[in-house]
Amino acid sequence: MMDLADLTLDFASVRAGMAEGVTVRAVVAESFRRARAAGPSVFTALADEAAALRQAEHLQDAAGDGAALPLLGLTFAVKDNIHVAGIATTSNCPALSIMPQESALCYTTLVAAGAILVGKNTMDQFATGLNGTRSPEPLCRNAVNADYIPGGSSSGSAVAVARDVVSFSLGSDTGGSGRVPAACNGIVGLKPTLGLVSTRGLLYNSRFFDCVPVFARTCDEAYEILQLIAGYDEQDPFSRPDADRIILSRRPSDERPIGIPRPDQLTFVGDVQAERAFNENIALLRTAGHELREIDISVFLEAGSTVFQSAMVAERLCDYSDVITNHRDAVHPAVLAAIEPGLTYSARDAFLAVYDLKRLQRAATVQMDEISALVVPTVPTIFTIADMLAEPMTRNSIMGTYTYFANPLDLCAISVPGRTRADGLPSALCFLGRATEDGIVRNFAESFELSVSAR
Repeated sequence: MMDLADLTLDFASVRAGMAEGVTVRAVVAESFRRARAAGPSVFTALADEAAALRQAEHLQDAAGDGAALPLLGLTFAVKDNIHVAGIATTSNCPALSIMPQESALCYTTLVAAGAILVGKNTMDQFATGLNGTRSPEPLCRNAVNADYIPGGSSSGSAVAVARDVVSFSLGSDTGGSGRVPAACNGIVGLKPTLGLVSTRGLLYNSRFFDCVPVFARTCDEAYEILQLIAGYDEQDPFSRPDADRIILSRRPSDERPIGIPRPDQLTFVGDVQAERAFNENIALLRTAGHELREIDISVFLEAGSTVFQSAMVAERLCDYSDVITNHRDAVHPAVLAAIEPGLTYSARDAFLAVYDLKRLQRAATVQMDEISALVVPTVPTIFTIADMLAEPMTRNSIMGTYTYFANPLDLCAISVPGRTRADGLPSALCFLGRATEDGIVRNFAESFELSVSAR
């Protein structure tokens, strides 16, 4: 019998282990052991382990009786702004603590498929941040190099997968929180078309921009989870009516080229290693036979500013105004600085912001119609924790340079690990496509993933 401490929790390894006689209970127990070792820097709360072990035995028996449980043996975690009945939702602010009576639909769908929850993940407080340091101590740290930020706001969700604590995890993504931490930790971060996955049962930054991303080790694993949680939810007014018809399997694109930013519009803020890795990753795409065309991404970058630098930031007050008003001492200073400007905008400002966004959406659509997908660096650089704490506002915004625009423009996206940098840090490319073209983006992402693994 294999030593479970040596078992990697990727889908293929877990399934191979069970085929050799490893029990679901043993896998779940090992995942909980790793979660306890990871501690509060990765988890805000752990699930009831005894109950999880009983459920593991029940699921194994049910599978033996012929029950269809596609995720049997896989453990997962969810970001602490996703409701799980019986576990407090805090959004990493204990003063906010909500005890939900009903779980988020994405969670219950995974449990019905046989997956077992290990815990809820730490995050940038109120999902306001892209770096992972806007949270109580102990800070979440990068899984590759602990001196560096893990990315956020879904920091613990990404690190739990990268450190092999769980098989996969769910986060939330408003301006890049499903892609930035994936890139920083060398894993896949899949952001679906808005409304493809129900967001019923989440605390929100933005009902217009929020979605549920998947963190996994490979594209195939991420899309396996997405295919299960995707679908129309009549109880979620933001769910897409066509969600059940969106193709998530690999779809070949037409003859249009892949768009990449013009060199003068790329910034790596002086990170030579990041720039070199991006160029190497782009070279892999060319070697794989993809036609690339440089395009002007100024409209995309302008659209990114609407997420946090317009009246739309006031939407955060819908879920967080009470704690901002009545528990200010419990709010991280950088989070307060990011949310409080929402109090200064008028209703007129909000309408003007919506009008401007519609203009940008139309302009971006025209450009996207000329290409099959857009490829950008997922992040310009990866800061050390010390550097981020020294300048938390500007450097946080830098992390969202290439991710902020995806949701306001209703683009699907996936961050895929690229060539490892010379300094050992990960690199990543982000593939973006028009809404509903998740399968086309998947085709490019998996092609790139194969090219990277072949080198």
